[in-house]
Amino acid sequence: MSAIEVFAPILAAAVLGGSSAGLLGVYVMGLRMPFLAVCTAHAALAGAILGQLAGLHPRAGAFAGALMGAAVLGFVLRHRNVDTNAALGSLFSLSLGVAFLGLGLQKGPKTPLLELMWGSLLFVTPQQLVGLAVAGALLVALSIVLEREMKVLLFDRLLAATLFAEAWVFTALLVLAAAIITFNLETTGGLLLYSLICNPAVVALKLARSFRSAMVLSSVLGAGSSVAGFLAAYMLDLPVGACIVLVSSLMVALALGFKQVRDRRHAG
Repeated sequence: MSAIEVFAPILAAAVLGGSSAGLLGVYVMGLRMPFLAVCTAHAALAGAILGQLAGLHPRAGAFAGALMGAAVLGFVLRHRNVDTNAALGSLFSLSLGVAFLGLGLQKGPKTPLLELMWGSLLFVTPQQLVGLAVAGALLVALSIVLEREMKVLLFDRLLAATLFAEAWVFTALLVLAAAIITFNLETTGGLLLYSLICNPAVVALKLARSFRSAMVLSSVLGAGSSVAGFLAAYMLDLPVGACIVLVSSLMVALALGFKQVRDRRHAG
């Protein structure tokens, strides 16, 4: 087997997963609910672990868990008098508790379940590539077809509710978030996925001059951090998921430093 045959699916998964996660991050950060990514990722992790205990494929359990977490979030957030951060924090704690309960109930070696926490790009399957591509394409389609509605939703959900069926748009976003998180779970890991979603978006929203350019930049940075993280892990013999997070975190630090320098030059 040639090097191209070995690395092509890995790099494809890095690009597809990183770009879709980066694009999703713009909406998560735009909604001012960064904990949304944490909660959904941990709900997917809990679902994958419980699903494997029940004899299901981890991906099926992860998607069910992510959908359930998204549904609970959607229901709770419909009540305007509920504190958003409190609801997200409670769901996060519940998901993490269920995940560790599943680990404790596992008989024998726990390696397959522990791998879901930090993930690996090395054993990506064609089914994962197709899932990443489809989920990413659907999110792009939602961004294009409902561009005006998504901008209003990010600006003010109360205003959006008076102009269009805000609940359906928000639900569609949550479902796509569940799908993207599910297919990234096995490559990046449930404990690290939050960084891949939010870090590129933080950089893009700091540097971009328009919302559309922020979406493009965040997708590019997500893909770039995934590829760079994999290459760093390969050369240094380190965990892939951890390297992806470190690269994306370094991007945030560099972007904040660059923005400060740029702002000082403009001010001067």
